[in-house]
Amino acid sequence: MSIFTNIGKFNPGWKFTIFTAFILPILLSLSFWQYQRGLEKSKLESFINNQQTKPPAEFISLEYASPSQWYRPFFMQGEFSKKTVLVDNAIYEGVRGFSVYQEFLSNNGLSLLVSKGWSNSFDSSKKTLDQNYLLQGVFRPIEKAFTIDNSIYEREGSDLEMQSFDIDSINLKWNTNFPAVVFELDEFSLDGFSRIWQPVYLSANRHFGYAIQWLGLSLVALAGFIFVGFRKND
Repeated sequence: MSIFTNIGKFNPGWKFTIFTAFILPILLSLSFWQYQRGLEKSKLESFINNQQTKPPAEFISLEYASPSQWYRPFFMQGEFSKKTVLVDNAIYEGVRGFSVYQEFLSNNGLSLLVSKGWSNSFDSSKKTLDQNYLLQGVFRPIEKAFTIDNSIYEREGSDLEMQSFDIDSINLKWNTNFPAVVFELDEFSLDGFSRIWQPVYLSANRHFGYAIQWLGLSLVALAGFIFVGFRKND
């Protein structure tokens, strides 16, 4: 006997109906959310790939630090100052350490913070203090992490230590005017530490994969609802 002749016997029960009505929209929403994130990441990946194919340009103005210039290779001449920011609780390969940022003064009078990578320890001997340094890398947005307490601790000299990178707090503490971006040191530079930063941590394909998983779970929930509705009467 076909399911259409038994449609009047469909009765999954009120408990299972409420459960399905509650869980199905959640699963579908999660699937749609991951799909949207996948589209955003796909657009970002395309933008990054296009930027990184451009030839390196000399950094001569803060206009080059605008979002339209992010991830494009830049170079500039200048020197590192002694001012250093250490972001605590940075984990790399299961080891706790610091994300290290050091101020760079370009020959055209501009200053910015350079991300030099991750180090499991840090002292003044690890600072780069070359007088005529050729800096190469890309501008990237600041990644903000949620912290309950982001107090700033002053270490030796003018070094600062904090739980999460906060450019406004740094500018206030040092009385500087750094732009709201970070210059990521080129991975081939010998003056950097372990490079843990990535332009995209979760690819678009991963998001699309998660979207399919959530959609699959929603279909399983719907199939289970239909199966129980007829099975109960049998």
